[in-house]
Amino acid sequence: MASAADTPEVATTDMATPKVNIPEVVNFLSLLSTLVADPSTTWVKEVLKENEDMKAAVKQKEAESNGFVQAITKVSNDFNIEVEKSKQAIAQSNEAKTKAGELVTEIEDAKKTIADRDQKLQEDATTITNLQGNVETLDKEVKARDEIIKKQEEQQANNGARIKELEGSLETTQSELDVKTSQLRELRDLSCEVVEGTKDFVIYGYAKGLAVLYFGEDLPEEILANTALFDEIRRLVRPIPFPNSNSAAAKKARIAAFLASLGSRLADLIFLPYYIEPDDEEAEQHGLDAITVLLSNLSHNDPKRELHLRSVLLAISPDEQKKIACERVEMITNEVFELLGILLSADLQPKFEQDVRKLCQLAVQSWNTLRPLKEKVEPFTQTEEDSEKYWLPAELDSGSQTKKQVNGKPNGLVSKPSLHSLKSANKVILVWPGFSYGSEVLKQGFMLLDSQVKSAEDESQPLKRERRAMQRAATSSPVHGRRSVARKSKMFPRSD
Repeated sequence: MASAADTPEVATTDMATPKVNIPEVVNFLSLLSTLVADPSTTWVKEVLKENEDMKAAVKQKEAESNGFVQAITKVSNDFNIEVEKSKQAIAQSNEAKTKAGELVTEIEDAKKTIADRDQKLQEDATTITNLQGNVETLDKEVKARDEIIKKQEEQQANNGARIKELEGSLETTQSELDVKTSQLRELRDLSCEVVEGTKDFVIYGYAKGLAVLYFGEDLPEEILANTALFDEIRRLVRPIPFPNSNSAAAKKARIAAFLASLGSRLADLIFLPYYIEPDDEEAEQHGLDAITVLLSNLSHNDPKRELHLRSVLLAISPDEQKKIACERVEMITNEVFELLGILLSADLQPKFEQDVRKLCQLAVQSWNTLRPLKEKVEPFTQTEEDSEKYWLPAELDSGSQTKKQVNGKPNGLVSKPSLHSLKSANKVILVWPGFSYGSEVLKQGFMLLDSQVKSAEDESQPLKRERRAMQRAATSSPVHGRRSVARKSKMFPRSD
């Protein structure tokens, strides 16, 4: 609250003097006197005084505050300066620590290096010690070897004299060796080179294919009606049954008869170590010449001598061997054709004869690769040893024959019995020879078991043959004449 003293004076300069109303002034003054005399006026004065005191105190506080702020500002500035100094000191300390760490690492590395070098020095010292010991040992060995060398030099001097003596003997021996070498070369020129060649022999597969091609199909009815012809063939191909029908059993019997007749003649005339002109008809039929028997016996008793003798024989007359082989090919072709080829129709017979001839020629070519082998290859035909090591049941199925069964039973020759049945069979019929290579079996032979031929045998019984002949006679035209010359069987020895 402003005091009366603070009330601005009313300016009177340059202003017009107002008109004074005296009673009002008197009242105003009276009012002022009353106001001044009132206790509140004193309180107001006190309040104003306190206000002035407080203003003075505030000014003093402001002055003190300003001084304090300045002091704080100065302290803050000093603090910031000290903080910067501390940061610099910390940075310097960290840098010093880093350098100290690097120095510690370098010191540790130096210690490790020193330790490694100490270890290396110790190892080197040990090595040097060992080497010194080795040097001493080697020195002793050198001295010992010097002694040995000295003795050897003395021995060499003695040997030199001996060598000179032997050189004279060697010249004589060399001359003798040259003479022997020349003689051996002349002997080698008289023999055929023996080889370690391939032993593949696949003639049976070709023969079976040819048999199926020509005898796996139906025969003409006019041929089947010629019972005399079938009786003659049946006699020649025994013990293979030979029904005169077009049943599956009859077709497979004809296939087996073809393979057996061809295989037997190839074994007799082609599959031999050496071909010679036979002295008599019996030898021609069975190939039982003295040289074949001799080589066969030698191959078991003295294989080296057999090899030498065979190589000499093969080199004697190769042209004559080819000539005899060609003659025997024609002989076999004619025999097989006369035995079974006449069963075929007239338009098939020339082709059949040509194919049989080609097959025999192929057999000769294949056999010629086996004849000069170191171990003798020869066929075996004896069926007494009916083990599966030597024999396999013949498989005679063809594409057109693997067909029907009647009442659950096979229609024809059983084509592939188990090997167990080979051991339990009552009898066996040779179809194709096996081959041995030295003491080993090169190729197993093929045979028919009694179980395989039962259906064909039943069909070949006389009553059934007569019944079929009567049926054909009633339904077919008269048979034209065909060749039916009595022939002697040239099959393998058979087991009846």
